[in-house]
Amino acid sequence: MAEPKRNKSDAAAPASRRLAVLRFYRGGFVLDTASGMFYRLTPAADYLLRSYDAGMEVRQFAQLIQERYGLDHASAVRDVELLLNQFVGPGLLDTREAESAT
Repeated sequence: MAEPKRNKSDAAAPASRRLAVLRFYRGGFVLDTASGMFYRLTPAADYLLRSYDAGMEVRQFAQLIQERYGLDHASAVRDVELLLNQFVGPGLLDTREAESAT
């Protein structure tokens, strides 16, 4: 497996913004270094988590999905809401961050 991209340390990310420090690998795999869990992501989920990790705000996710995949606004919002629910469960995203998108 390829070397992971290095991410900001916990100290660099405010606690309210980041629950986990993520390391991304090729093929849509991500390691949550806090829990030691690996996840396989869909291309859209991988794109959003990488965007979030790079500093993008959750409230911008629907627009990102619209632009990248050519979806209408309603479909993008629905898809993002479904993905956010999946991100919150294992702690990849803070509940408050997910709620700020709706």
